[in-house]
Amino acid sequence: MYKTIIFDLDDTLTDDKANIKEALKIVMKYMNIKYTENNFKRFYEIDKATWRDRAAGKLLTPYEDNKEKKTEWIRASRFLKFFNNEISYEEAVEVNNIYMDGMKKHVVSRDGTKEVINYLHEKEYKIIIATNGSTIPLKTKIDKLGITNYVDTIFAADEVGFMKPHKKYYEGLLKKSNITNKSDILFIGDDLDKDIKGGLDNGIDTCWCNYNNEINNKYNTQYEITSLYELKNIL
Repeated sequence: MYKTIIFDLDDTLTDDKANIKEALKIVMKYMNIKYTENNFKRFYEIDKATWRDRAAGKLLTPYEDNKEKKTEWIRASRFLKFFNNEISYEEAVEVNNIYMDGMKKHVVSRDGTKEVINYLHEKEYKIIIATNGSTIPLKTKIDKLGITNYVDTIFAADEVGFMKPHKKYYEGLLKKSNITNKSDILFIGDDLDKDIKGGLDNGIDTCWCNYNNEINNKYNTQYEITSLYELKNIL
């Protein structure tokens, strides 16, 4: 019997692609560049590749021993690539700050997020939000989803300097959440290679949010859903 439900945030409880699009529009306006869908597609691919490579340990920074500078460098590097290195690092940092503010302004919820979180809260599950994202917009996103009062603990990758599926991420998550029995946990997320593999590799049961009805579930996850509402049939 599970006692603690851990949710990924971006693309699990939010529609992260829609959030990114709105934030990029703000950046393009700041840069005095016309927004286009092609620009969005290019940035979205850069963004996803950046975090995928970082999670896989392929993206090293000059600041591996400094968590704050490491996060700053990774985020700024996306905009250096996007603007073809035609802006300085300092400008990329500033553009990223504007982008992060935009991500806090436009938070698009997945269908059923507030209702399902409230349902789990009423059933007295401990609810944790664990993300590879930054601490900076995390609290604002949760507040705009309307679930702040239902969440017991929030945890972001920059608190430990490692991302899912890294073992040290889960060590930090369990320590902060005061969890000693992994069998009490169900981890719910949309990303097979981060949320699902990370949970399974660290001895935690998982539920894959297969929102796009993909055929290939390459990991032996305990549960698979296509809508958050389906959690009511599991928990």
